[in-house]
Amino acid sequence: MRVRITRQPNGMVHGMSLNYYRPGEVYDLPPVLAEFLVMEDCATFEMRERDKPPVPIDVERRRRV
Repeated sequence: MRVRITRQPNGMVHGMSLNYYRPGEVYDLPPVLAEFLVMEDCATFEMRERDKPPVPIDVERRRRV
């Protein structure tokens, strides 16, 4: 799962240091670790480009002649 780190995580999980992960960076992590970081408010889920909803056309910007 892809997550964007929002706050520096501290400590260790299953013997692995979380100090490696940097705020603002996106990482592809195992689901258990990704969900843990999101629950600890250190990360948010990052959607892949193909999964993002399309950007709506701004009706106000359309010009009628």
